[in-house]
Amino acid sequence: MTDYFFYIFSFILILIGITYIVIIALYCFAWVKQQPPSFNSNSIGTKVSIIIAVRNEEHTISNCLNSILNQSYFKNNIEVIIVDDHSTDTTVEKVEAYCKIHHYIKLISLSKSDLIGKKQAISLGINNSTGELIVTTDADCIMGTNWLNTIVNFYIHSNAKMIVSPVCFYDEKNSFEKMQSLEFMALMASSGASLYFNKAIMCNGANLAYSKKVFIEVKGFENIDKSASGDDVLLMYKIKQKYPKGIQFLKHREALVSTKAKSTIKEFINQRVRWASKGFAALNSETKFISVIVYLFNLMLLFSLFIGFCYTNNDFHLLILKIGLILLGIKCIIDFLLLFLAGTFFNKKRFLIYFLPEQLFYLFYIVVIGLFGFIGKYNWKDRNIKN
Repeated sequence: MTDYFFYIFSFILILIGITYIVIIALYCFAWVKQQPPSFNSNSIGTKVSIIIAVRNEEHTISNCLNSILNQSYFKNNIEVIIVDDHSTDTTVEKVEAYCKIHHYIKLISLSKSDLIGKKQAISLGINNSTGELIVTTDADCIMGTNWLNTIVNFYIHSNAKMIVSPVCFYDEKNSFEKMQSLEFMALMASSGASLYFNKAIMCNGANLAYSKKVFIEVKGFENIDKSASGDDVLLMYKIKQKYPKGIQFLKHREALVSTKAKSTIKEFINQRVRWASKGFAALNSETKFISVIVYLFNLMLLFSLFIGFCYTNNDFHLLILKIGLILLGIKCIIDFLLLFLAGTFFNKKRFLIYFLPEQLFYLFYIVVIGLFGFIGKYNWKDRNIKN
């Protein structure tokens, strides 16, 4: 019976490993094939509403607003709507100071205590907006001067209903933050590559754009508001369902938004659990498949290494160890290729020296995060949240 179990385990491990390797190889191919778009003209006539949901962002909101004020896009066609989600620090005061100077920056608040969370804030912001194109970002983000101009031009020339744009980390100070940067680049490359195949897997609300008309057509966050997170991915699913070819990735350095990595393990775990806590049932079929493959592959690799190193007196154990090490080696090669391609785009190839420790850390953390994400309990902005 034990031998039979190890035969089955080895077969499943090989099958899942091959599937994972093929998926990442396809992502590498798609990322290379996806070329930055070129534009013939500026589309300054499109009214844009930038929506920023904030809660206790006194240390970051000024940098974000300064980046927006420096945009090259025609200022008369921009409105910035800051939606305060019951901040308890000086965020509101800082935003009010900008509102007094710049007429196109507006501050509104979630007034009722039962109206909390990012989805409620974004909905309120969109309901009070006048722009044709909604662009969402986060208060801890900064952008280059051509960020908005690039997004609007792509919106006009591509006829996309939702535009997924890249996000990366900046000012990484230590090895932990640089390893986070590597992982985040892989996520961005996977997001863009999957959309090359018209498969909506991931996106990030820190750099997302969609038509206000489309948001209204899909009834916003209706029926996806049970989860505290998911203002980006779950909305993308709804738009994808109505417009099967309407989601596009904007692979352009000018469209890049930058944010900071988490400085502590606790902050990092909380962020990743929040990302993973959308609820497995709420994911679309493509994301479910990818999630299961990635999780099981890492889990089974860990198990094979544990069995092989702890129980070396059995031929089956040694066989599983060999299979695990071979698949881990191939995984490292294909993951390195994806990160090399992503690092070239994000100008962070120098971080590849942290690739091996990042791979080992990832092997353990993805299993833990997957479990915690299933439980769905985390802390965000001084709130304990249970999905």
